[in-house]
Amino acid sequence: MAAILQADIFKNKTTLITGAASGIGRGIAQHAGSHGMNIVLMDLNEDGLNQTEELIVDSPILKIKCDVSDLNAYQKAKKLIDKNFGCVHFLFNNAGIFLEGRAWKADHKNWQRIIDVNLMGVIHGLNLFVEEMIDSNERCHIVNTSSMAGLIVGPAFAPYTTTKHAVVGLTRTLHEDLIPNSKIGVSVLCPGLIKTNIIERNHLGLELDKDSIDQDESAKNNAQWLADAVKNGMEPIDLAKLVFNKIEENEFWILSHPELIEVYKEYSKEILDLKKI
Repeated sequence: MAAILQADIFKNKTTLITGAASGIGRGIAQHAGSHGMNIVLMDLNEDGLNQTEELIVDSPILKIKCDVSDLNAYQKAKKLIDKNFGCVHFLFNNAGIFLEGRAWKADHKNWQRIIDVNLMGVIHGLNLFVEEMIDSNERCHIVNTSSMAGLIVGPAFAPYTTTKHAVVGLTRTLHEDLIPNSKIGVSVLCPGLIKTNIIERNHLGLELDKDSIDQDESAKNNAQWLADAVKNGMEPIDLAKLVFNKIEENEFWILSHPELIEVYKEYSKEILDLKKI
């Protein structure tokens, strides 16, 4: 896609980052600080938000404790943002949780929770901020965090994979709907292995029924593989630098590990090889 040409698109602009208490959200916040942005940090983990704030210098910061799946709470948070900074120019719908398991073994409560956070949290952000972006007539950008699990599939990751595929579909349609507005860019972030705590069960906001998580060996083994793999993953600050570069270039797809495209090609080949009826 052609870059939207505008000098210094980040400085003094306002960014909202959900899931900002750790991991990818923290990395994005740090890098936003290096651009002199007004930064809104949102998460349920207040201690984590404080730690993120300590890593940012010379940028105005607003910390908000909020569950993005709770629309009423999110609406109240927006009023604080409006009062302190006005329009959000760069929206990072990044908050998310992880749940492994086979589709029929995740109970209703756990399915609902992961859908509410990973998908509805993104939708709430769009509902609350996109119209104001359009009205601002300023350069704006929306980044929705999916995952490589939003493009490819593996066994015993059904709940997470389902929500992340949904985010990709949502973001692609959002991009199509905003094509007439040349000042608003849209990207979907599909990270591979990033050094985050998403696999941990003790962080705030998870609210999963641990007793109902699939205990099949495939689910436990794959979850353990992921927990081990992310320990050696890409540093979130390095991913953030990539994300900001892609925003400047107005790229839709943001992939941290392009080598996984080969896996996606194999996945897509199943459709391409179908016989025509």
